[in-house]
Amino acid sequence: MNFFGQVRFHVRFTLRLLWDFRWSLLVFWGLVFGGGWGLMVYYHQKPLDFFEASYATFLIIFLQPNLEFPKEWYLRPFFFLLPIIGLGAVADSLVRLGFYFFARKQNLPEWHRMVASSYRNHMVVVGTGKVGYHIIKGLVGIREPVVAVEQDAVGELQTELLQLGVPVIIGNGRNRQTLEQAGVAKARVIILATDDDLANVDAALTAREVNPAIRVVLRLFDDTLASKFGATFHMPAISVSQVSAPAFIAAATGRKVYQTFELGGFQLHLTDMTIYPEGTLVGKTIGEIQSQRAVNIVMHRHPDGVQVNPGHEVALGPNDAILVIAPKDRLVEIEEANQPSSARK
Repeated sequence: MNFFGQVRFHVRFTLRLLWDFRWSLLVFWGLVFGGGWGLMVYYHQKPLDFFEASYATFLIIFLQPNLEFPKEWYLRPFFFLLPIIGLGAVADSLVRLGFYFFARKQNLPEWHRMVASSYRNHMVVVGTGKVGYHIIKGLVGIREPVVAVEQDAVGELQTELLQLGVPVIIGNGRNRQTLEQAGVAKARVIILATDDDLANVDAALTAREVNPAIRVVLRLFDDTLASKFGATFHMPAISVSQVSAPAFIAAATGRKVYQTFELGGFQLHLTDMTIYPEGTLVGKTIGEIQSQRAVNIVMHRHPDGVQVNPGHEVALGPNDAILVIAPKDRLVEIEEANQPSSARK
């Protein structure tokens, strides 16, 4: 969260505190100014303007009157009741404020709900298991405001989330009230990352009921359900099997894991590659490789440092590393060219 985002958050948080204390504040200041008006009109032992009378009322509340006890019978109960009611409102505010400080120190659910209620345009992640945790950690790393939702009050990764400063709402993500406590009505994205397909679908539909404009991303194990649900409800559905398949292939073949994305309807892959000293890529320039292999090299690491978008004239040396974007078949070709001649098929 940037500086202005932090300022907006603290302003909203202060306004939320004032809203929670509204009745105590209204009673107290109503007594001060209402009582001041009453003294100005009905207190005759000394002429008072409105502000003098209000100040006198303020002092009476705290048992430090600067006026003589009134001779008017109808004002005498006022001098007794004013401190009782006023100090009662002050005590109520202090107790509430003390509870909030205690809740913050102990990380109680009430504190997390209060913090979450002050978020705007944030992301909600339902499920704080290993997948949800890494999603949240990644979002925090790019300074996105995040609220987590977890059904288990003693989740194994919640301590780490608290250290990241992420409020955690304890409750069932399928429950409308839980999503409202997480601020779904004001959020821009909700990510359903539990390991229960039905729970993720149910929570997705409930989130859309609360906030029709929210972007919904959900994790599903069933490939057919993922494709149909995403197409029908316009919600990106991440199929676990599709995402994990590249990792299994990489583990079996010894290749790098390909990160997949789409651009203009074309499926592209991203991977890093270390240049073997005995491979055919040693000595070739970035421009030659890009034109001959139809790939895009976006980063080059060499002994002197790292270059982003390296120039076409830069030559690759042994044990350099490059980051390559290309269709999968092109990546396979450049990997084979990089292998030592003895290892090539």
